[in-house]
Amino acid sequence: MYAPKKLKLEINMMKQNIIALATLGLLTVSASAFDTKGCTGCHGANFEKAAMGKSKIVKDMSKEDIEKALKGYKDGSYGGAMKAMMKGQAAKMSDEDIASFAGSFSSEDNATKSEDNVTKSEDNATKSDDNKTEATPAKEVNVASCTGCHGKNFEKAAMGKSKKVNEMTKADIEKALKGYKDGSYGGAMKAMMKGQAAKLSDEEIKGIAEKFGK
Repeated sequence: MYAPKKLKLEINMMKQNIIALATLGLLTVSASAFDTKGCTGCHGANFEKAAMGKSKIVKDMSKEDIEKALKGYKDGSYGGAMKAMMKGQAAKMSDEDIASFAGSFSSEDNATKSEDNVTKSEDNATKSDDNKTEATPAKEVNVASCTGCHGKNFEKAAMGKSKKVNEMTKADIEKALKGYKDGSYGGAMKAMMKGQAAKLSDEEIKGIAEKFGK
């Protein structure tokens, strides 16, 4: 038989191990986060924009409203003009992803993050200047913010309205992006694409055309 002191010691050690495992589990859950790169092209880096000029501004919504909207988009019970596109986006999210997203970008959380966002904005401005100084290699243009609407291989008609980029010639892609940039080109997608194209240098536009055009 175990001596009482030895038995008590082993019980305490078991309790500590259980607490440690539970704590590790909580940390793992809280560390998980949904990748929002596919969202920022329409909603803005800090979710400060009305996507396509139609959606609500996410950063001004409450946590509960964000969760309700995303779950509704996911099951098809919510949405207006953005319903078709957002159903595909929300379908990728688990309930945990939705809760984590709502907690990170709701109006309640933005007051805490405001100072951080100012710092990030300054850093982004510096990076933008650096990117303009050094030409981006044609095959390395970051198109993560485009794929949410156009598809991973640019095989989709964005919002069911645009041309399919991977079926366009390199010359037509370059002409379209430069036209969106200077405001001389575009139909239904003109307003949104002007903001996207404005971020691109001529080298980046050429890079996208060479990578995805015929």
